[in-house]
Amino acid sequence: MTRRTAYRRPSRRTLLVAAIVTAVGAPALASAGALAASSGSSAAPAAPCVGQALPTLGGPYGDAIAAATNGDIAGIASTSSGASQAVLWHAGKVQQIRTGLADSVPAGINAHGDVVGNAPNGENTVGWAWSGNRTVRLRGTGELAALPAAISNGGVIAGALETTEGTPSEGDGKPGTSENEQAAVWRSSTGAPQILAPLPGDQGAHAYAVGSDGRIGGVSEGTVFRPVIWDQAGKPHELPGLGGGYGIVRAFGPGGIAVGDVVAKDGTDHAVMWDASGRITDLGLPQGSRTAQATGVLPGGVVVGTAQVPAPGGGVVTQAMRWPAAGNPQPVTGQKSTAVTDVAPAQAAVGYRADAKGGRHPMMWRCGA
Repeated sequence: MTRRTAYRRPSRRTLLVAAIVTAVGAPALASAGALAASSGSSAAPAAPCVGQALPTLGGPYGDAIAAATNGDIAGIASTSSGASQAVLWHAGKVQQIRTGLADSVPAGINAHGDVVGNAPNGENTVGWAWSGNRTVRLRGTGELAALPAAISNGGVIAGALETTEGTPSEGDGKPGTSENEQAAVWRSSTGAPQILAPLPGDQGAHAYAVGSDGRIGGVSEGTVFRPVIWDQAGKPHELPGLGGGYGIVRAFGPGGIAVGDVVAKDGTDHAVMWDASGRITDLGLPQGSRTAQATGVLPGGVVVGTAQVPAPGGGVVTQAMRWPAAGNPQPVTGQKSTAVTDVAPAQAAVGYRADAKGGRHPMMWRCGA
């Protein structure tokens, strides 16, 4: 498969740390009509968001990765000894997710407390599903290992099947082994994966989101990377982009909408929304930014995500963002080095803030309507 230099497939480690991983099962949210109704940037600022640090396991660090419709949050948190552990936040309290696998990182959670994630296994990964304090290793196929990204309230898991990623090459160094990842869905944690075909002409794909209606969203990978939704029958449907040859669906919202990001002709990466008919809305970039991703939708239709914005003295930093209207990007918080990875009920966005040394701290922001 031909890969674009600027937008190559992320490494497993990049996927595991959750910056681009989106969760599943968006809450029962209001219509996003408020977004589509305005394309100007002069709208008044939305009510402020109030940040709340989430507890860890005694250490200073962590990352809130995925949120469920019942308010549960999954992520990672450090212990007093500095070890990073998979955790579940429920009713403001934190508990360790004991998978029996070292360095486990959650990727998705549903309203029943079922969590999916990954753990390293040499140069490969192990995909797992955790439910009721019991861990199941997700099944791969042939030389392909499971890499889950999301789980619906109905227990449907979306993600990908990938070959070993190491040296001297991918494909486990075996002649004739494809290095292309394949989008996949598991109808249950114990079932075999079903490969989701990429768009015609492409060689691989990756699924990142699963909706309550059974649709699955992600990216189809070929000479360009195209945003795609698979219908309930598993048939891929291409979504429009902005002419730049890269796009990805990261989450679903109410009324059949999807959100993610696509690259424009000038090379900038824009947060976008697609309505139920597939029509695209460019949500806009913050001033001076060239990159933004939409990762969820708050009640009332406000899209949230992350942008890379100019830093004082040069360079860029991440900034948690929200779009109360298309073309009206606003920071979730005045703090820089923050990111939104998912949304929860009660107008809450989850993610992390980074300190001056780059350490991540798990956060939840409650945002007004």
